[in-house]
Amino acid sequence: MPKTVSLPRSLQTGGGPLVSVVVPTYGDAEYLPEALESIANQTHRNIEIIVVDSSGVDWLHDLADRVEGFEYVEQEPRGLAAARNRGLDAATGEVVGFLDADDRWCPEKLEAQLAALDAGADIVYSDVSLLESGTKRYQSSLPIENPDTHHIDFLYEGGVPMPTVVARRECFDDHRFDERLPAVEDRHLWARLFARYRPARVAEPLACYAVREDSMSSDAAVMYESELEVIADLCDRLPELEPHRAALERKAEYKHGKRLLRAGDAAAARAPLRAALSGERSDPRVLALLAVSYLPFGHHRALRALEHLQERRQ
Repeated sequence: MPKTVSLPRSLQTGGGPLVSVVVPTYGDAEYLPEALESIANQTHRNIEIIVVDSSGVDWLHDLADRVEGFEYVEQEPRGLAAARNRGLDAATGEVVGFLDADDRWCPEKLEAQLAALDAGADIVYSDVSLLESGTKRYQSSLPIENPDTHHIDFLYEGGVPMPTVVARRECFDDHRFDERLPAVEDRHLWARLFARYRPARVAEPLACYAVREDSMSSDAAVMYESELEVIADLCDRLPELEPHRAALERKAEYKHGKRLLRAGDAAAARAPLRAALSGERSDPRVLALLAVSYLPFGHHRALRALEHLQERRQ
C-alpha cells in the first residue's frame, strides 16, 4: 500500500457533464496517488476515474470498492495504446481525458476546458508545465492558426501534450489509439482527430508533465521508427498530407538527432541532423543542433539553453 491516497467518498458530487479520465498504469504505481488526487481535486466535480492496471496493484481494488466514480480495470500488459483503448471502452462520460501515472492536473483544468467545449470545440488542449530533475518549467502548446489545417501544423510542430487533452466521447467512436505502434500513438490519434473535429487551445498551463529518463519518450530508436510509421500511415489516410511527406520525414530526422543529443550520443546525432538539412530551406533550429553536436563537451547544457531560448520566443 502506498502513502495514503486522499480521495473523497464520491467523485460525482457536482453538476455538468460527466468526464471520464483514463489512467493507465504498468510498473509505475508509486506515482499514482498524486495523479489520482489531482483528478479528484478538480473544481469540476462530476468525474469518473478509470484506472487500467497492467501490473496487479492490490490497493487499487480498495479504492474501487469505497469511492463512487472510481472504476478499476485489469488488463494484461499490451502497451499504452491498448490500455487507453480499454479505458475508452469502459468510459461512460460525455467527455474523455487522459492522465498517466506520473503526470498531474491543475485544479481548474477541466473547468477551463469544458468552457471551450461549450463554446463549440470538440477537442481541447492546453499549455503545460514540464517537471524534470526537480525543476519545473513552462512550455507553450501549439497555437491554432487555422482549424482546417491544424492537423498539418501539428505534424510539423507537435506541441499538444498528452495529459492536457480532453475530447467529446463521440470523437473516439471511429478513432482509437493504434495498438500496432510502440510509441507516439497519441500523436497519430491527435492528427486524425484534428483533421476531422474542431480543436481549441487554452493558453495556460493546466497540467504538469513528468520528463523521466526511463520513459518511453527517451527511447530514441523506438520513437524514430514509430514516427516514420505514423507519417507513412497518415499520408496514406489523408491525401492532403502527401505533398508534406518528405518535409515531415526530415522533421523526424531532426527530432531523432535531438533525442540522440539529449541522450549524450553527439556523434550519432550528426547523421540524422545532416539528413534534416537536405531540404530546399535550412531550418536554423537544425543548424543550431548540428553545431552543438560538434562541441567537445557540454552538449546537454547547450541543448537545454537552446530549448529555453526557443520557449521564450514562443
